[in-house]
Amino acid sequence: MECFKTSLCAAFSLAVSTFAGPITTVPWNGHPGAATFTFDDGLHSQTNNLTFLDNMDVKVTFFVCTGTMDFSTNSQPHLNYAKKGHEIGNHTVNHKNLTQGADLNSEIGGAATKLRSMGLEATSLATPYCAQNATVKNAINQEHFINRGCGGGGLTGWDNEPDWMQIDSHYWQASSNVASFKSSLDQAASGKWHVQLNHGVAGNWDVISTADIKTLIEYAVSKNLWVATFSTVGAYLRAHFTIDKATATNTANGFTVKWTSPHAHMPKSVPLRVKIQGAQGKTVSQKGKEVKPNSDGTYTIEFMALELEVSGEPIEVKPFKGAIEIPGTVEAENYDTYAYSDADGKSDETGYRSDDAGIVKGGSGYALGYTSADDYFEYTLDVKKAGKYKVVINGATGNSTASSVTVSVGDKKIETEIPSKGDWNTYSEVEAGELELAAGKRTLRLTINTNYINIDWIKFVDESGTTNIARKIAFEHGPAMVRYQVFDLNGQLIKSANVMAGSVSEAWNLVKTGLRKGAYVMRYSEAGQGSHVVKVRLQ
Repeated sequence: MECFKTSLCAAFSLAVSTFAGPITTVPWNGHPGAATFTFDDGLHSQTNNLTFLDNMDVKVTFFVCTGTMDFSTNSQPHLNYAKKGHEIGNHTVNHKNLTQGADLNSEIGGAATKLRSMGLEATSLATPYCAQNATVKNAINQEHFINRGCGGGGLTGWDNEPDWMQIDSHYWQASSNVASFKSSLDQAASGKWHVQLNHGVAGNWDVISTADIKTLIEYAVSKNLWVATFSTVGAYLRAHFTIDKATATNTANGFTVKWTSPHAHMPKSVPLRVKIQGAQGKTVSQKGKEVKPNSDGTYTIEFMALELEVSGEPIEVKPFKGAIEIPGTVEAENYDTYAYSDADGKSDETGYRSDDAGIVKGGSGYALGYTSADDYFEYTLDVKKAGKYKVVINGATGNSTASSVTVSVGDKKIETEIPSKGDWNTYSEVEAGELELAAGKRTLRLTINTNYINIDWIKFVDESGTTNIARKIAFEHGPAMVRYQVFDLNGQLIKSANVMAGSVSEAWNLVKTGLRKGAYVMRYSEAGQGSHVVKVRLQ
C-alpha cells in the first residue's frame, strides 16, 4: 500500500483504516533453535535422578499418567518439580492405546480433570505408544492445544505450520546413543525445534543414564538452544503463526493490533519476543501497561493479552546519511529512516542501524538481504543534473533461477533480473537500463519482485554527451592505421584491434560490430602519435 512509507506511514492517512501486520516474532526467542526434553509415564526414577536440573537454567516436561505407575500412587515428587517451573503434561489416566477402543473422554478428559484438582492446568498431552488417528486427535484437541507424538527425528521448523496434534519427537530407547542425539541438536541449531522423548532415568525401561541425559541437556545449552518445556516452546511457535498475520488499525497518533488466541487451551501466559515496525520512538503498551523495548530494539509482549497499542508522535522520515548525490552510488542498506516494508523482519543483527530491515554482511560491506516479494525500500536522492542516467545494480541470489527487482523514481521505472550464482555471497553487476531524472530532491524506491535477493548498491551513471561522438574529427594526416581498445565503464577490456580510418567516428563504426547496446570508453592512437580517449554509446 502506497501510504506505508516509514514502514507504517508516519502521518497515517485516516482513509486507510488497516494495514498488513507490523509485528514479526523473533524465531525461537532469540536463539538459533530450541530443544525440549520430555519424560513419559510419571516415574520416580526421573524425579530421583534429575536433581542436577536445580543447578541449570532449563525446564523440562513430565507427561504423567494419573491412574497408573508412580505418579498415581505418589504425585508429590513430580509436584515438587512443577513448583520449580517444570511442566506437568497429560499422558492419560491408564496409558491405554487410544486407537484401540479406549474411552477417549475418560482417558484424556479424566486425566486433565484430575490434574486440575491438583492445581495443574495441563495444556499439552503425549499419546501413549504414540498411537493416534483422526478421532484421537479430535479428542485431544478438546482439552489441549498441542500433542507430542513420535516416530521420526523430532525436528520441527519455524516457517511451516505443523500438525499441532502430532508434534514429532526423537525417541530414546535402550539401543540409543548420545552421538545420534547430539547430531539432532546440531540440526536444531540451524533454526529448528528438537523434542526428545525419554522414559526411565537410570532405572525402569528404555533407560537413559543420568550422565547421558545431563550430557545432552548441557550440550543443548552449549549450542545456545532455547531449552524450555514442551508447552512453552509450542505456544511460542503457535503464537507466531497468529500474530505475524495480525493487521493493524490506525489511530489518531499511532495504531493498534488485535488478534485472537489460536486455541482455547493455550497457556495463560505466552511471552513473545517480537519486532514492531513503526514503534521506534513511540510508546508500546498492552492493557494500559507500557512495554519497554529490549536492548536490541525488540519487545517482549504478552501474546495472551490479545492486543497491543503503539502511540506517540509520528516518526520523521529522513535520509539515513543525508540525501544521496546523483550521479553516484546508492548503498542499499542506507534507505531512509523507517522508509521500508520488510515482510519477515529477519536480519544478521549487524548493529549497523536501529531500524534494521534485513541488513546482512556482504558485497562492499553491508547489503540488503532476507528479502521477500513486495518488500520495498526508499531513498532520498539529490539529483545534481537533469538527464538520462544508466542504472547499474549489484546483487546476488542463491535461487535456482534469476530473480527480479524494480527501481523507480516518480513515474519512471525499470525492472531487471539479478542472475543466480548459486549463493547469496556472489554478487553480479547488472546494467538495468536508463532512467531520466529531473534535477533536485527525488525519492527512489527499490521494490523486490522475487523472494530472497540480496542488493548491495544501485549506481547512477551520467552519460550525457556520450550519445554521439563527433562525426568529423579527422585524423591529422588523413586516413591511417588506428589502434583502438574498447572498455566498459568498469574498466574491463571488451575489444581491441587495428583498423584503417580517417576519423574517430569512422573508426567507431568499424569496431562497434558485435557490441551490446550501452556506453563504452574507446582509446585510440595513430602510428607514431599519442593516444586519446572518448566516451561512446551504442544505441
